[in-house]
Amino acid sequence: MKKIGVALLLVLFIIFAFSCQSVSLVEKSRTISVQGTGRVSVSPDVASFSITVSELGETTREAQLKTNEKIGALLAMIRAQGVLDEDLSTTALEFYPEYRWKDNEQIFLGQRVRQTLHVNIKGIDNKSTLLSTLIDEIGTVTNISISTIKFSKEDTSSEYAESRKLAMEKALEKASEYAYAAHMKVGKPLTVSDYSSADIRSSSQPTLMKASGAYMMESGANAEVPTGTLDIVSIVSVVFELQ
Repeated sequence: MKKIGVALLLVLFIIFAFSCQSVSLVEKSRTISVQGTGRVSVSPDVASFSITVSELGETTREAQLKTNEKIGALLAMIRAQGVLDEDLSTTALEFYPEYRWKDNEQIFLGQRVRQTLHVNIKGIDNKSTLLSTLIDEIGTVTNISISTIKFSKEDTSSEYAESRKLAMEKALEKASEYAYAAHMKVGKPLTVSDYSSADIRSSSQPTLMKASGAYMMESGANAEVPTGTLDIVSIVSVVFELQ
């Protein structure tokens, strides 16, 4: 009988302990997970793009001289607009033979030299004519390619701080609405996960500007390159206690 009594007490103790643990787990599970998004719109102040010069010659030296002459002219135009050397860089320089096929025969055409110049233009805004003026200048050079123009902002630290603050406020607001509907209150945040991104706008320009100089002389129209606005976005995922 004593053994049965001890066993019964042991079972009751286990049930009581498990019950207490279950209550503790329920209390700990009283949380809510929400997301908040903060968005701040800013005007870009940097435009970046690449210019590619590609020239063919009988020899590599001849093709290189043609390329150097055109790159030199482009650099002079760009520097004349106040762009610093630190914002100019060669991102590719290629030398290779070029062929074409005719009647199943490979015919050597010459040596090709291709150079790509990356340009950062700082200090632009919707009122600045710097970028449009430079595009007009570059358009006078024949047989070059220009990449898509991308707009960004050089310093976005204050905008990111503001977007994170807005994101957290939105998360708290959403959690409070759910808590109110459940007749509860929002407690302290337990975990916070941050996701941020910048919206980089781009403006497509004609890929190949072969006869752009002649076209601009005929039309007399100046380039218009609106910069628009950028969205600095922060998304926060927060787990709050519920009370």
